[in-house]
Amino acid sequence: MAAASRWVSAAMTVIVLILCAFRATSAEPYRESEVRGVWLTTNGGLDWPKGVNDVEAQKKALTDMLDRLAKAHFNLVIFQVQANGDVLWHSRYQPAMKAVTGDGSADLRFDVCRFVIDECHKRMMECHAWIVPFRMGSVSHISGYKGNRVRHPGQARRKQCISYHGTLWLDPGVPANRKWLIDVYREFVREYEFDGISLDYTRYPGADFPDASSYKKYAPRRMPLADWRRANLNGFVSDFYDMVADERPEMMVGSAPIGTYKNVGRLRNSTAYGSFYQDPVQWISSGHHDFIAPQMYWDEKSGYSVNLATWADEVSDAVPVAAGLAAYKMMDAGWSDDVIVDQIVKARKAPGISGVVFFRAEHVIGSHPKAQRLYRRLCDDIFDVPVPLPWASEITGQTGS
Repeated sequence: MAAASRWVSAAMTVIVLILCAFRATSAEPYRESEVRGVWLTTNGGLDWPKGVNDVEAQKKALTDMLDRLAKAHFNLVIFQVQANGDVLWHSRYQPAMKAVTGDGSADLRFDVCRFVIDECHKRMMECHAWIVPFRMGSVSHISGYKGNRVRHPGQARRKQCISYHGTLWLDPGVPANRKWLIDVYREFVREYEFDGISLDYTRYPGADFPDASSYKKYAPRRMPLADWRRANLNGFVSDFYDMVADERPEMMVGSAPIGTYKNVGRLRNSTAYGSFYQDPVQWISSGHHDFIAPQMYWDEKSGYSVNLATWADEVSDAVPVAAGLAAYKMMDAGWSDDVIVDQIVKARKAPGISGVVFFRAEHVIGSHPKAQRLYRRLCDDIFDVPVPLPWASEITGQTGS
């Protein structure tokens, strides 16, 4: 890093120490370092750019969002660069995201990734790239890219895809698909110095996914279907991590798995391990992960605290664990902002939990009255003092893990 970056890191550390010393007593437990993250969604333009097509207007909308996040002392933005076989970098493999270009046949009109990295860093926030490997989208979505110079993989690799409940999925059981995806991400990682990269939807979409043909062709003899599916994802994550380590060893690799690893006691949630064949505990224990943010989109009836403790017990000795919080349920499920605040408090109190990540940005910094109330509480009390991330980060001021 340049000398200027080191100076910023030192200054940030001094500021945090001063503010901690004079901070008024708060109702919330306080940590000197923690994850304060948000998923910023570009799929369908949900958080950004929301149908705005003018380049300067897109840039302003994005910097306005980052300003509001910085004001609330967030320190991590997980920015979606891939949604449904479409991306936000100039790729040889997948077309530019229509939600940003406004036209499925068009290329990007500015370097979105470079812009968001630089703007996050200016505001002392790390920026991690959010990717979605296997989901390709609906036939209607894919047809919107017919005129693009880069064929959508839902067309170019149609024979390697499987349709499931109206969405095409690149079959994880086909070894050539996993190898192809590593090539896609090698192109991306070589081009951009994101602070981290986060896997989403790295799972099978359901138990009845119709992959009998690839199972018959590629599974070792007598290997149960569930074990074979998990092995496919484990192999992909391992190869992905090794590729990133070779290309950019300083880049963190993380993921956002389903919030229940395995059910405990009387819980009957869908689980990462059993329902979707994700085994993040294996990814971590094998040394192929640096950070995890499980989607803890439950209230206490579905075992929020129990699941939090499970993740902490399973993996927190190896990597930082942040609770993914369902801020969207304030709007979609009638939750009050008190539910989210209570979950933040519980995450802070829980041994082995390193912070929180909100899904999604609009539900924290948007115009809905509940989002506005939550945002004020973050600014005025819960996140009222800036803190560094709990890992070595020159961006946020932490100098050691």
